Amino acid sequence: MKKIFLLFFALFFTSRVNSQIFIENFDYPSDTYLPSTGIWGVFQPGTDSIFVPPESLTFPDYAGSGIGYCAALGTVGEDDSTSFPPVTTGSIYVSFLFKPLAAGSNNEPFIEFKNGSAPRAWLKVYTRSPNGTDLEIGLTFSDEPTVFYSPPNYQLGQTYLIVAKYEFNPGAANDKASLWVFDSLSPPPATEPAPVIGPIGVALRPDADTLRTIVLVQGTINGTSGFSIIDGIYIDQAWNSTVLPVELASFTSSVINRDVTLYWKTTSETNNSAFEIERSSETTSWTKVGAVSGNGTTGSVSNYTFKDNGLSTGTYKYRLKQIDFNGNFEYFNLDNEVNIGVPVQYELSQNYPNPFNPSTTINFDIPREGNVSIKIFDLSGKEVGTIVNETMAAGYHSVRYDGSSLTSGIYFYTLEADNFTATKKLVLLK
Repeated sequence: MKKIFLLFFALFFTSRVNSQIFIENFDYPSDTYLPSTGIWGVFQPGTDSIFVPPESLTFPDYAGSGIGYCAALGTVGEDDSTSFPPVTTGSIYVSFLFKPLAAGSNNEPFIEFKNGSAPRAWLKVYTRSPNGTDLEIGLTFSDEPTVFYSPPNYQLGQTYLIVAKYEFNPGAANDKASLWVFDSLSPPPATEPAPVIGPIGVALRPDADTLRTIVLVQGTINGTSGFSIIDGIYIDQAWNSTVLPVELASFTSSVINRDVTLYWKTTSETNNSAFEIERSSETTSWTKVGAVSGNGTTGSVSNYTFKDNGLSTGTYKYRLKQIDFNGNFEYFNLDNEVNIGVPVQYELSQNYPNPFNPSTTINFDIPREGNVSIKIFDLSGKEVGTIVNETMAAGYHSVRYDGSSLTSGIYFYTLEADNFTATKKLVLLK
């Protein structure tokens, strides 16, 4: 059974206590440069922008696990930044998934937290390796020149969940910084544990008046920030141990031809309004494809199903967006990808909707590559339109037909491919 604590979704995703203020899952097209997103900008010009490779980091029960892609940071290059709502009091927790591929050198950070474009960074996170294999992770406070490093307990090529905390305290020179590093075998507990580094503070260093900017750093000619991948950046103002309203026991799928059925089971629910089902593919981003009502509050097992029919040949991902009656939400990702293969015979399906106005969808199956023709005819047999006339790959296909240029009436559409011919009737009602 998977029991998910609010720690991961208040600290790392949703605002059950109205404390979550920023999310970045790098849900952009593959190979996008961050400054072109309109969310990130150039902080320090350099030779190479930070880009989004077709990879997504995962971590057990972390809200940002497997969503979108990630950001790849090089050893030297352009630094990019983005802003979040300014924080001036209390505490700020920043969590992110981190996969180090090469350690930094000369105390060069890979991520900083600042007040806009001001030169001082109130939090900086670093890596270094004492022997080329083991990894130490470091933290500084208020541009303190001394970096506080963890023991060499981490490895290159592994994914970690890092949490950095800045604590605003009354008075001058009293603020503190802390850092936690979690691996998949020891995820965060429900209550805030002792940090790996900190709390640290330096009496002679000034406190931050505001935190509002994230900077991803690629190093300078004097030192490198290492080569690393960052994903799932979440900012919150609380470490909360309240249990989320849904305990998900399983989430699986099955495929028959071009139809996908999703199955999931909850062991208990509290204030659960609905599940929205979202789908993405190799060519499309996450899109809502349906919804299923929740069971409100119950301590009994609940089983759910959802059918997603008529998909084209390809590879798909699914996730559930669970929403409570207050509008708060969390995501559950299907662990596996869903593959729609190639049909074994030609087939032309009935268009839907039918009758239609002004457009309708036509599904058809092609078992091998070849020229495909779909044409529209009126009752007299006169050709009034061509929907498809091209070479197509084997697979399940869908086309959208717009009948705006036709008058109301009965028409026929005919599929011709190889030695196969099929005709069906469609009705246009304006």
